[in-house]
Amino acid sequence: MEGTNSRIVLYASYQTGSELPGYVRFALQHLSETPFRIVLLTNKRELSPETLQFLEDHHIFLYLTENHGFDFGMWRRFLKDLANGNSTFTTLSGISRLVLMNDSIVYYRNRFQEFFDRAERSDADAISLTENDEIRHHLHSFFLYLKQEALGAFFMHLLETPEQETYHDVVHRLEIGMARAFEDAEIRTEALYPTRQRVLFAYPELITAGAGFIKRQLLQRQFSMKEKLSFVKNGATDILNTDYHELIIKSGFSPDFKEEWLPAPIHGAFHRAADQLWEKPLALILRSRRP
Repeated sequence: MEGTNSRIVLYASYQTGSELPGYVRFALQHLSETPFRIVLLTNKRELSPETLQFLEDHHIFLYLTENHGFDFGMWRRFLKDLANGNSTFTTLSGISRLVLMNDSIVYYRNRFQEFFDRAERSDADAISLTENDEIRHHLHSFFLYLKQEALGAFFMHLLETPEQETYHDVVHRLEIGMARAFEDAEIRTEALYPTRQRVLFAYPELITAGAGFIKRQLLQRQFSMKEKLSFVKNGATDILNTDYHELIIKSGFSPDFKEEWLPAPIHGAFHRAADQLWEKPLALILRSRRP
């Protein structure tokens, strides 16, 4: 019989305030309703009494750690503590299922048990919600459901790869590097929501299909110039400028999810209008050059 801590969700979240954003609380609350033990990994800071009570009420284990290495750094430090016997929580060998998540995705529908059930029914050993073919095929790490067959390869890859200083290195050495580790170990992988185009351009399709999640970056419109140019060069200007808040409202969210929990755009309408002054002309020029 499996122990109570054999199925674990590690939810990594970097925040600056003493409270947890509404969309994070929504995810944690509904994750706690599954048979998995939930661990919130977050940067060291003083949390409000209300936040601590929320975690206690939902039996969520709190792991405070340094703000270093992004989500992979948080996962690595927690699992390294388990490997070194520095935690009474469980041991690495005691884990039969491990789910890795982070707050870069906003879940506005409670479909967590469905995700887990679909992952269990899959013939794959490592399952994500989405995948990416850039550089090489790999699963997105914002949601990784790892069965026992995949755990050894994952632990070795994570614990033997040093923590990375930049987001670029995290993606290339840890997320994409994990695909190589899985391939070497003959670990089967699958995405529950394969898309016809690059997934960052496919969220209108996913939202309309009722997937119930979205990349927070799209809601906040927090893109570098290089990222904006990528949308334009790929003929996805309309997708970049989609009103994702409106699209989600039309699609519908869970009754206990509040609209104000959707992260707001960082820049206002003026900044968006300024972007469109150069996006549309550039898109027309690029389109005219295509054979």
